[in-house]
Amino acid sequence: MARKLGIKEAKQRAGRFCAFRERSPNELFEKIQSWGLSEEEAASIVVELSNDDFVDEQRFANAFCNDKFQFNSWGKQKIRAHIYSHRLSDQVVTKALDRIDPQEYENRLFDLAKSKWDKLNEEEAMKRKQKTVAFLAQKGFEMDLIWSAIDRIEQESR
Repeated sequence: MARKLGIKEAKQRAGRFCAFRERSPNELFEKIQSWGLSEEEAASIVVELSNDDFVDEQRFANAFCNDKFQFNSWGKQKIRAHIYSHRLSDQVVTKALDRIDPQEYENRLFDLAKSKWDKLNEEEAMKRKQKTVAFLAQKGFEMDLIWSAIDRIEQESR
């Protein structure tokens, strides 16, 4: 059985854990508990590290939303669904999602739609539309924006 860490050692370890990349308070709390500390001890370490600015809900949410949009090309719905497990407040998540530039968001959606549409050039028109919509919905984009992008692609291809 692994030995239980002391408070001081756990705080140092948690600081290194947070220095590697942005962490949510919940993620840090669970990690500290996995080292054998009680809920109260883990909570006090999280509070201390929050006060020392090692962990911050808003900073984590901003980084998460930005990374998932920029690197994974996820839409806001998928980002919101995946960030839910970090137990952040709706206000923090909404504020982070609002930081995504709307024009860049629509451009990314259109680029993804156009790319998928072009790859399906052998399909009949209705099947092509269904597959493109399904792909974009799976990426987490909103249906009204998806249909706008499809309409734009269809108009451009005429």
